[in-house]
Amino acid sequence: MPENPDICNQGNETGSVYFVSNCDAEIVRNSLTTVISHVIKGNKYPVVISSKRHLTALSSIQGYHQYFISLCRKLNLLPNDRVTLISPMDQLIAIQLCLAEKSKEETGDFDVETSIVLQAVKDITNKKLLSQYDITSCSKDSGICELYDKFLKDCNYLDGCDVYNVLKKEMSKNEELQKLIKEQSFLILDPPKSILERKMVEFLAENKDVKSVTVEVPLDCEENISVTVDNSCLATVLDVNVPLSTVKKAPSITEAYVRLVFLSYLELIVNSRSELALARVFNVPERELTHSAFTAVKHESRQKKMTMYQTATSFIMKIRLGGKGYAPDCNNPLGAHVKGIGEFVSLMHRMETVIEEDPDIRSACRRTVNILKREMLKCRDSKIRNSNVESVSQLLHAQIADIIDELDKNIVVTPDKTAANGGSLTSRRARKALRQLLDKLATVDDDMSSLDHLTDIYSSQRTPLRFPSVISQFRSPEEELEVTSPGNKYNLSLSERVLNITNKAQTPVYAKRYKSTYDWADPVHNVDVQKDVDIFSASQVYVIPSKTIVHAGNKFSSGEAAKVLETILDQENLTETDPVLVPTSSKSSENEKTVSTNQENTKQNNKKQHEKQSKKRQLQDGNQSSQPEKRKKQDQSKSCRRKLLPQVKGQQSLAKFFRV
Repeated sequence: MPENPDICNQGNETGSVYFVSNCDAEIVRNSLTTVISHVIKGNKYPVVISSKRHLTALSSIQGYHQYFISLCRKLNLLPNDRVTLISPMDQLIAIQLCLAEKSKEETGDFDVETSIVLQAVKDITNKKLLSQYDITSCSKDSGICELYDKFLKDCNYLDGCDVYNVLKKEMSKNEELQKLIKEQSFLILDPPKSILERKMVEFLAENKDVKSVTVEVPLDCEENISVTVDNSCLATVLDVNVPLSTVKKAPSITEAYVRLVFLSYLELIVNSRSELALARVFNVPERELTHSAFTAVKHESRQKKMTMYQTATSFIMKIRLGGKGYAPDCNNPLGAHVKGIGEFVSLMHRMETVIEEDPDIRSACRRTVNILKREMLKCRDSKIRNSNVESVSQLLHAQIADIIDELDKNIVVTPDKTAANGGSLTSRRARKALRQLLDKLATVDDDMSSLDHLTDIYSSQRTPLRFPSVISQFRSPEEELEVTSPGNKYNLSLSERVLNITNKAQTPVYAKRYKSTYDWADPVHNVDVQKDVDIFSASQVYVIPSKTIVHAGNKFSSGEAAKVLETILDQENLTETDPVLVPTSSKSSENEKTVSTNQENTKQNNKKQHEKQSKKRQLQDGNQSSQPEKRKKQDQSKSCRRKLLPQVKGQQSLAKFFRV
């Protein structure tokens, strides 16, 4: 192995910044200590920084944001001990929720375009980091910067830009921080990806030597690692474009979802004001808490100006304490969800009890994760698989154990104090370990793209599973409009209702193949035949294969015609010369008049015929002998004569003309 000529020889006064270019992840895992021993000799162990998840999982590697917030916690620069670092994923979701709330106030629609969210993230980051930056008109008009800062304050959050600005401001007046940064050496495994990480690297490398490290591993023997250190400048190192790997393992959506649920529960233990964490675990595992239950808790918390977690906890505790003085209001909307909210509060209290009462920090953290594990294994939701629960819990046990090992190395013995005077409680060290775990996992890149966090995603299985987004949880369910509401359809004007009906009546393209077969009659019948719609129009005449002509009529006229037809057919005699006339006019009044006149005419004709037959019989009886006359056989042609259907007025003359 070659000698390293660029070893820092300035003692402990000034450190250096080493950039490792094109270093494989397997080399880092297997021989990180060997690389550090080749790079730095005689100096103290450097701070190793990376932004990749599979590298930061190691206890000796930190993320960019993790190192900065650890300095802020060490120097007590944060507002309180429970404040948590918001991840880049949650930052996108928080900005989306703020813009959706603004859109609901202006337009009534709780939604926002993804492009507007991405532009707002860019504007907020540049405004906090760059002194001379003008945000876009869209972000300026919406007031997203003020809304986002208010959301962070209400949820006890800090983003990476705020942490960087706090440390940068403290650097100018804190000599202890200046000495710490000046003497510390840094080994950066991958170049910065965002403008914030670039600013952090510039902050750490200020007034320091910058060196480029190249690591080579021979194919025949991986133990003989060749490390080369060259002098470089910061601008050259930051401008190097590292080619992205084209082969990337597709992330498991179900495993990522289970990991997110575990971390959300742990985050509520550390920071109970986190609304994003509460939204993810409110009904996981299944507690029969619907969307309306979450909406009721949200509205109740805003009405009382309390956090959502505190609102739900106080409601359940009032019920459990009993008594009229503690009983909640009978009209409280949370009363319909007592069972589910009670199960959620009981689970949180069990974990907090373990954290506060177990004196052993390892046992407390291990038992807390196991409680979550047992609850998740009982879940019947297909999105939570037992294999993913087992793997995530094992990974959390290993990471928490590494963090506790680091805490044991830095224990400072102090005089005992009471809890009222700022003494150490049993739960503080356990919460500190969980807080460091959350800081570590919130500062690395995520496997999924940013769009996957802003919208609902579906698993690529035979039966796709829906993983809802956070904004769908915060969106209030649709409520039925009152009669007096201006948005009710019955309060629309006549022109608006007619326009809506005409728009709905349009036949879609895919339904045109189901149209009527009367294409030869276009454009009259170029419509779809719907249910309970008569295909015969009242203004049209259709010829069908029969001896009669049929006119279409309404329901009233057709019913009257049927009654008249029955009375006529019941009569015994039908003359050939006087056919039955049945009018079929479109108007009911005219139809009744014509029917009555036809009935009178038929009665008179029948009477005349009967009188003639009686006179003939009397004459025959007087002239003939007493022998009885044989009755003539009835004409078979007349008896078997087919009874015609009712004829239309004017058809009588037409029948006489064609009669032989």
